[in-house]
Amino acid sequence: MTLNKKLKIALAQIDIIAGRPDLNTKKIISAIENAKKEGDELIVFSEMAVPGYLLGDEWESNSYVKDCFAYNEDIKCATQGIVAIWGNVDIDSSKRNEDGRIRKYNAAFVAQNGEYVGKSPIHKTLLPKYREFDDARHFYSLRKEAEENGTKTEKLIEPVEVQINGECRKLGVILCEDMWSDDYSVNPIEILLSKNAELLVNLSCSPWTWRKNNKRHSVVRSRIEKHPAYFIYANNVGIQNNGKNIFLYDGNSSIYNPDGTLLKVATDYKEEIIRTTLFDEETRSIPNLKVSDARDREELYAALIYGIRRFFENLPNKKVVLGLSGGIDSALSAALLAQALGPENVYAINMPSQYNSKTTKDIAQGLAQNLGIHYASISIQNSYENTIKEIEATEFVQLDGSNTKTELIFSALNRENIQSRDRGSRILAGVASILNAVFVNNGNKTETALGYATLYGDVNGALAPIADLYKQEVYELARFINRKKELIPKAIFMIPASAELSENHNVDEGKGDPILYPYHDKLVRAFVEFRLDPEDILRYYKNGELSQICKCEKDLIDSYFPTAACFIADLEHKWRIYKINYFKRIQAPPIIAVSKRAFGFDLRESQNGFHFTREYLKLKEEILGQ
Repeated sequence: MTLNKKLKIALAQIDIIAGRPDLNTKKIISAIENAKKEGDELIVFSEMAVPGYLLGDEWESNSYVKDCFAYNEDIKCATQGIVAIWGNVDIDSSKRNEDGRIRKYNAAFVAQNGEYVGKSPIHKTLLPKYREFDDARHFYSLRKEAEENGTKTEKLIEPVEVQINGECRKLGVILCEDMWSDDYSVNPIEILLSKNAELLVNLSCSPWTWRKNNKRHSVVRSRIEKHPAYFIYANNVGIQNNGKNIFLYDGNSSIYNPDGTLLKVATDYKEEIIRTTLFDEETRSIPNLKVSDARDREELYAALIYGIRRFFENLPNKKVVLGLSGGIDSALSAALLAQALGPENVYAINMPSQYNSKTTKDIAQGLAQNLGIHYASISIQNSYENTIKEIEATEFVQLDGSNTKTELIFSALNRENIQSRDRGSRILAGVASILNAVFVNNGNKTETALGYATLYGDVNGALAPIADLYKQEVYELARFINRKKELIPKAIFMIPASAELSENHNVDEGKGDPILYPYHDKLVRAFVEFRLDPEDILRYYKNGELSQICKCEKDLIDSYFPTAACFIADLEHKWRIYKINYFKRIQAPPIIAVSKRAFGFDLRESQNGFHFTREYLKLKEEILGQ
C-alpha cells in the first residue's frame, strides 16, 4: 500500500575515478553532508561508487579489494540523520569464489544513523558477462548464494525497511543488470514489487552507448507498468579505461514517476545532485527527448569531446600531435581534439610524398587555419626514397655454408606501407617526444575492421579517437561540426576518400580507397555489432532481405554487385581480411567506445583465421547454380 508520507530524496551523480576509492569516498561523504544540510532524508549513489567498476583483474588483488571494502565504515559513520545507499564491493573472507580467491560481491550498502539497515549489504542478483562486462568473472551472485544455501532466489530478494519520520518505508534496492532481466530466469523488480516495495532504487555504472537512455526509459516503464512505483536510476559520470576501450559515463541519472514518466533527469557528463519530494500530491513530469538522427549526432559529438578531454586529464599535459592529410578522418580528429583540448594544445603535421596532391595539402593547411591549431609540413619523400634505396641494396646471405642469397625487392604494397610507417613511427612519434606530447591515430572503424591500415604506421599512438565510427559516420559528424561555421573545408567533402600512397590514389583524377563505404560500412556493422557471418549474410541476400537487415538501399547493393557471383566474391574477400587482420586491432591504442560493439575488450576476438560454414558453401552452390 502506497504511503502518503512525503519523502525528500537526493540523487548524487558523482564522477567516479576508477581505482581511487579514497577520492571517491571523499565525494560520497561530502554529498551526504550536503544532503543533510538541505534536509534530504534519503541520498542515493551509483553502483561501485567507491572502487570504480571496469577494473579488469585488479579485482584479483586482495589488498585492493579489502581497502575498498574498508571505506564502507567511513561512509556508514557519515549517515547520522539520513539514509544513504551506495555501491561498493562486499567480501566474505570465510568463503572462496569459484576461482579460489576471496569471495566478492557487487553490492549495495544501506546505512542510517551510523548503522547498516535491514539486510544490507544487498548483493547483485544478475551478473552480466557480455560486451565489456565481467561481473561473473569476479563476483558471486545472489542466485549462486541461493543455490549454495539450497533455497530459491526469490526468498533472498527482499525490500529494505527503513524508519523515516516514524514511518516504515520499503525500498526495493537493485543493481544495474537486475533491471535488464528479460534474458534471465529471475526478475528482481517483479519480486520486490510483489513484496510491497514502494520505491525502486537502481544503482548503475552504465556506459553511454547509442540510444541507450531511450531504451532504458522504455524498460523502466515496462517494469512498473503493472505495479506503479517511483523508480530511481543512479548512474555516474566519468570515463573508465580497461586498457583497450575508453567507456564514457554520461550519468543521465533519472527519477521516474509511478506512471513511468520522467520526474527529474541529471545533466549529462556533469557531477550534480538532483533532489525532489516523492509521495506528494502534486504530479510533475518532464518530456522524454525524442530519438532523431540530429540528436544522435549531438550526443555522439558530446561523447567524443568528453572522452578525449577526460582521457588527457590522466596524462602529464594536454599536448597532442596528429597527422593532417587533407582527408576526412584526420580532419574530424583535428576538429575534435581542438574542441576538447583547446587549439593551443594541438600540433598537426602534413607529411606529403610525391603522391600527395596540392588539393589535399591546401585542404590540410586551410583546416589548421580554421581551427587555429599549430601546423607544419614535413615531407617524407627523401626519407622514403632513401629507405627504398637502402633496403633494396641489401642482400641476405644464409650462413650455413650454402651462401644462398636473397634479394629484397619492394612490391607496390610494400612501398605504400613504408610511407605510412615513416609518417607514424618516425615523424609523429619523434615530434611528440620532442614536445613532451602524445600522438593519436586517425583510423575509422571500417578501415580498422578490414585491415586497411599499416601496423606501426596508422596503427599506433596513445588514442584512437574515431576508431568506433564507420566512414559514413565520420562524414556525418564532420557535417554536424560545420552546421554553424565551416571549420572543415567543404572541398574535403568533394574529393574521394584516399590514402594517397600511389598514383592509383590520385584524388584529382577521382581515384580513392578500394572500399565501397556506403555498403561496406553496413557489412562491417553486420559482422561486428550484429555478429552475423557469411552464412547469415548470404541467406538474407538470397531471400531478398539483406538491404532491410543491414539498412542499406537494395539499389545500391545491386549497383555495386550486378551479379550474385560479384556479391559472393566481395563477401568472401571482406570476411577473409576482417578475420585475418585481428593482429592489427589487438595492437591498436585504446578506442573510445560509442557504438553497440567496439573493437578491443568490448569484442573478444581470437586469431583463428577465417572459416566458411558448410551451410554457407551449400547456399553459395545453390545461388551460383541458379
